[in-house]
Amino acid sequence: MDQFQGNNLSLLNLPINELPLSESFILRSKLMGFFTLQDILHENQRLLHERDDYSEHWYFEFVDFLKRKDLLYLLS
Repeated sequence: MDQFQGNNLSLLNLPINELPLSESFILRSKLMGFFTLQDILHENQRLLHERDDYSEHWYFEFVDFLKRKDLLYLLS
């Protein structure tokens, strides 16, 4: 694993409200009980859409953030 990827992995355990994500994403994450991106990744991705307060816009922002940080592989 290169240094860049290692630094990006550390983002997974930072509080969501400290990451460069929208206020809407931060609020919706909090309402669903997610406080780090690692919390979201630990959730069953197939059942995620059934949670109260879930929205596709929220999920697409999550996926886009992972993609921009070269962490999209974590969803597979």
